[in-house]
Amino acid sequence: MKKIAIIVKNTTFSKSYGGLEVHTKALIDLLAKDFEVDIFSPKRDLKNSEIKEGNKKYFFIDSQYKTGLLSDFNKKYWNQGLYNFFKSRYEERKYNLVISISSAGYPLLRKKEEFSCKFLTVSHGTALSEYISLYNEKGVSFLLLINTPYFLYNFFFKQKEFIDLSDFIVCVSDYVKNNLIKETRQSNSSKFITIFNGVKIEENFTKNFITTGKLNIVFSGRVETSKGIFVLLDSIKDLDVNLVVAGDGTALENAKKYVLDNKLSEKVTFLGRLTIENLKIVYKDSDVLVVPSLRVEGFPMSIIEGMSYYLPVIASKIGGNADSLNDNKSGFLVNPGDTEGLREKIDFFNKYPEKIREFGINARNLAVQRFSLQGMIEEYLIVINKLIK
Repeated sequence: MKKIAIIVKNTTFSKSYGGLEVHTKALIDLLAKDFEVDIFSPKRDLKNSEIKEGNKKYFFIDSQYKTGLLSDFNKKYWNQGLYNFFKSRYEERKYNLVISISSAGYPLLRKKEEFSCKFLTVSHGTALSEYISLYNEKGVSFLLLINTPYFLYNFFFKQKEFIDLSDFIVCVSDYVKNNLIKETRQSNSSKFITIFNGVKIEENFTKNFITTGKLNIVFSGRVETSKGIFVLLDSIKDLDVNLVVAGDGTALENAKKYVLDNKLSEKVTFLGRLTIENLKIVYKDSDVLVVPSLRVEGFPMSIIEGMSYYLPVIASKIGGNADSLNDNKSGFLVNPGDTEGLREKIDFFNKYPEKIREFGINARNLAVQRFSLQGMIEEYLIVINKLIK
């Protein structure tokens, strides 16, 4: 059986995982049916150094995930920690393929001549997208200024070197692919492909659309300023709705205080981080999913998760969101940070509750036809088999 190494910044074993880690775990689990898979990640808050699950083996390296300008000179940081650990493991395993999730595998790519295998990169975003996201959240601030030198290094040198050295690049949306090609000044786009994230479709699920009573909306994800939680809370002040917030994050306590200060307690319920099974229950009991992010995200998993449960989606028109839903058909796109625009689209489903069914069925059909997990893995297998044939 051929062997694959997957390099990641984080895993679902950690407390701080998000949509990217959920997507990566789904990919790992499916690849493990056909390959032996080793996963390399920073240890973070974990106690274990290894976890084995069938054909999968996780290695948690005791290195801080810091990749700044001076990270090469500190043995405690990821660049040296990953390289030293992986090299010893490679001598034993002789991997056929290394998959780097985002830039996690950069330390290995820079020394790829030492490893007789192909390198596949899965790109969830770009350097400029990250910088724009920071600006959208913080504006012209001290944090933005101190991050500018690394952004310039990343934009003009590191990101281009990383892409140039990769044998093939999978992008999670057309937005990511088009912008990555531009940012890295690629004259040949033949080694880029878009493979949309996939979600497991609950095939036997049917929704009983109830159009009486208050509109039930859900926010699912990290409770952060950059995710637009305060834009959402502000937008529902004058609306007769129920909002469920499923997730935790650094802005959770401030969001709870905002709700109390603005007398929104009867409208807003905070559920904290949920298991996947409990999140499914929330999706099934909701009418509309709202994704008001200020971040330039490659392809948010919450959108296709919600659509798979017949939820119309109202999302910021930013990053890969436009690749994941059909505006005015399976949901709406609004300008990021546009509180009034978001309020109007939420109120649309209040005024025309019959549209929840129409948009919801369109959303479900789109998820089934375009964003199934099985379809995603089949596309990945085509790419992988070509690389290691």
